[in-house]
Amino acid sequence: MTQTLLLLSLVFACGTAETPEVPAAPEAPEAPEAPAEAPEAPPAQSARLNLNSATSEELAGIPKMTPRMVHEFEEYRPYISIVQFRKEIGKYVSAEEVAAYEPHVYVPISFNECDAATLAQIPGLEVADAEALLKGRPWADKKAFMKALREKAGKEAAKAANALLK
Repeated sequence: MTQTLLLLSLVFACGTAETPEVPAAPEAPEAPEAPAEAPEAPPAQSARLNLNSATSEELAGIPKMTPRMVHEFEEYRPYISIVQFRKEIGKYVSAEEVAAYEPHVYVPISFNECDAATLAQIPGLEVADAEALLKGRPWADKKAFMKALREKAGKEAAKAANALLK
């Protein structure tokens, strides 16, 4: 009888009844569809930086800029020409690397005092046209210079020049 009780206890403990069903977890809501084309990320920096007044943080935002180069950029201030910038920064990096920095920076342009290379920082103005403009100096004022620039390089170059002139 003891064995029978033991056997019944085991059967009863293990159970022969089906285990109750556990409700299924609710399905996760569907993620919204991604747009067909993701919008382009805005450029880290859209405007060119004035080499004589840009902050360390602004300079650090230039692609491939290192803390050492930020220091070198600041050390040679004030820049009076783009040629000076090329010479000084060229002591630390190759001419190709200096050229890669140039689309991000500019030396403020004094239209009655600058050299042709500095004037040619104006987008759309070729060095030969910059040299021709220098032959017209001295300009009576900014308005006279801008008129000559529009005639030589067009409205877009004149518009771009406003941000670069002293």
